[in-house]
Amino acid sequence: MKKYEVIKISEMWSTNNLRKNVENLQNLKTSEGYEIVAVSFGMNLWYLPTAFITICK
Repeated sequence: MKKYEVIKISEMWSTNNLRKNVENLQNLKTSEGYEIVAVSFGMNLWYLPTAFITICK
């Protein structure tokens, strides 16, 4: 049975930093044996760029 987890990452002002942080996290999680299911970008309540990464193992 697969277990899913959603990870949320926010960045104050830089979407480039957010993208780099998401890439680093994806590389880390795949090396730990997780599968990346989905990545989506949006804004949170305070209009900060936010990424949601769904992983499973």
